[in-house]
Amino acid sequence: MPQGLRRFFLYRLVLLSLFLAGGLMLQWEGISFWEGPWWIYYALLALLYLGTLFALWPHPLILYAMVTLDVVGVTGLLWITGGGRSPFFPVYMLVIIEGGVLLERRGGVITALLCGLAYGIMLNTEYLALPHSYKGFYLLYRYLLALLSFLLAGYVIGFLWEESRSRSRELQRSREDYRRLEAFSRYVLESISSGLITTDRNNRITFVNRAAERILGVKEEGLFGRPINQLFPKFKGGAKERIEIPYRRGREDLILGLSVSTMKDHLGRTMGRIFIFQDLTQWKELEESMKRAEKLAAVGQLAAGLAHEIRNPMASISGAIQLFKDEGFTNPNTERLMNIIITESNRLNRLISDFLLYAQPPKVRRERVNLSKVVKDTLELFFHSPEYRHGIELVEEIEEDVTVPCDPQQIQQVLWNLLLNAVEAMDGRGSLRVELYRDLDRESAVLKVEDTGVGMSQDEVERIFEPFFTTKERGTGLGLSIVHKIVEKHGGAIGVRSRKGEGSVFTVTLPLKVQKGE
Repeated sequence: MPQGLRRFFLYRLVLLSLFLAGGLMLQWEGISFWEGPWWIYYALLALLYLGTLFALWPHPLILYAMVTLDVVGVTGLLWITGGGRSPFFPVYMLVIIEGGVLLERRGGVITALLCGLAYGIMLNTEYLALPHSYKGFYLLYRYLLALLSFLLAGYVIGFLWEESRSRSRELQRSREDYRRLEAFSRYVLESISSGLITTDRNNRITFVNRAAERILGVKEEGLFGRPINQLFPKFKGGAKERIEIPYRRGREDLILGLSVSTMKDHLGRTMGRIFIFQDLTQWKELEESMKRAEKLAAVGQLAAGLAHEIRNPMASISGAIQLFKDEGFTNPNTERLMNIIITESNRLNRLISDFLLYAQPPKVRRERVNLSKVVKDTLELFFHSPEYRHGIELVEEIEEDVTVPCDPQQIQQVLWNLLLNAVEAMDGRGSLRVELYRDLDRESAVLKVEDTGVGMSQDEVERIFEPFFTTKERGTGLGLSIVHKIVEKHGGAIGVRSRKGEGSVFTVTLPLKVQKGE
């Protein structure tokens, strides 16, 4: 049974209970209000009302029977309170309303006819013995007036109730259509792979789809109602076809491709803005990597051939000088010059060896390696090596049991070169931070080496992985080039973020699984 109908039956029971309680109070005060049969009738009627509260849905015949019993009950009330002069005559209207609500227009008219019939019988019984000559006309007048009011009330109430039900059903259908349309719109917005955010006229966030939550690393609850400028400080406002802005997600620096458009209503008034964006970080890294690879490939092929041609004569020169020295064909002046030649020859030989390692790196021998252990062991070796400066604070944030398919010796060389580069940039003072963690969204392990050294300009950042490019006085310019080549051979990527005077952050990403075709 609908809650509204159940409440209606409950109200009827409460009203009848109050009526019975009032009669009992009058009886208690010694005022004879009604006779015994009416007590029994109203008590049974109250029990019937109580029973209807527990019915699932009363049958129409039961509803007609209830309305008929109510008509009889109201007629009895009028009879014992003065008949045609009773002040309770308007209660008939309540019964007619009941019939119109429960049985609609047809039921309202039938209830009005029942009320007219019952009222007519009561009038005829009451005024049958009137001595006036005009009693027949008087009775007919009163009866017709009452019957007309009953019929009019029954028809109007039934009509209004049907209209109300019809409008209610239409409203319900409209609500269901709206909910379906809203759900469909939400499904569409939630299904697109691009991040989508909407704002109101005050640039406060009103909607965030799942892709936006994933890209930004923030749940909708944490964004709803916030000004868009708090989320994208670099956004200066206004509709833009396409811009690229930086975004910090936890420990990661992202580049987002953002397009902004204005929402307008049917009158052309601005309702807010729509922000659609994608994570371009990997594409940017891939683009930079490809540009760098193209540039380095040409240089590498040329230089590899030259290195071989230089190495052979240098070995001969160094061997000849060493032979002269061993045979004693020297004096103090020539011995000093020979030592310089041997030292520089060895240095040049190491430079050529490093370059050949860059140009023709050894084959990657992959195995499933606990990268967390490799990083910790390398840090321990570096901490006790002559290259480490004890005025530098070493901070470690190593996630446990990060395993990747890699060549452990080559990855150890990558980390060693990055640590050496960071220490040399700090001049014996500062903080060296090493992080390792899983990025499950990219299915990668992320290794970060951050220093508080001298930093680099944007031009230096763009050229940092080129062979022979160095910012140090005695650097060979091959350490980071070798790092880049090893990471590339492992199917990973390396990037750098730096600012002059603030230090640098080198970020290495390695796949957690072996990529197809490798």
